[in-house]
Formats: sequence, structure tokens, C-alpha cells
Amino acid sequence: MAYEESAKEGESAALLQAVSDIEKGAKLLFIFGPEGGLSPAEIESFEAKGAVLAGLGPRILRAETAPLYALSALSVLLEL
Repeated sequence: MAYEESAKEGESAALLQAVSDIEKGAKLLFIFGPEGGLSPAEIESFEAKGAVLAGLGPRILRAETAPLYALSALSVLLEL
């Protein structure tokens, strides 16, 4: 789950760690919130269902560009 507060808390390399823990052939779902972010209650709900929080670095991205950024980062991590 792409979560902007993770970056604000000084998290680093969480996406790399989350992707490294995935078994080969497993399915992956990215969840992106609206501009303005997700509420703490929404975050708690996703975490309770097993979501792993992973920031996309120190920048705050627009809702329409965050998925493209995440897919690009994932491509680099898995294919290079």
C-alpha cells in the first residue's frame, strides 16, 4: 500500500523490502488513495486485512502519477 505518511516518518527502502519478501509467482496489489491521502481509519482497515505499507520515497505524488511511478519502480526492482 503506497502511504505518504511512511515517507514522512523517515522510512527508507520499504518498497524494496516489501517486494523482496514476495514469493515468485505471487500476486501483488498496489493500493493508492485519493489526493489528500487516506484516513487513519482506512489505513488501519487495510493493515488489518494484511496490507503492507510502503512509501514511494520522500516525494508526494499526484493520484494519477503515483501508480505509474510505482510500476516503474517495481519494474526496476524485478527486471534489472
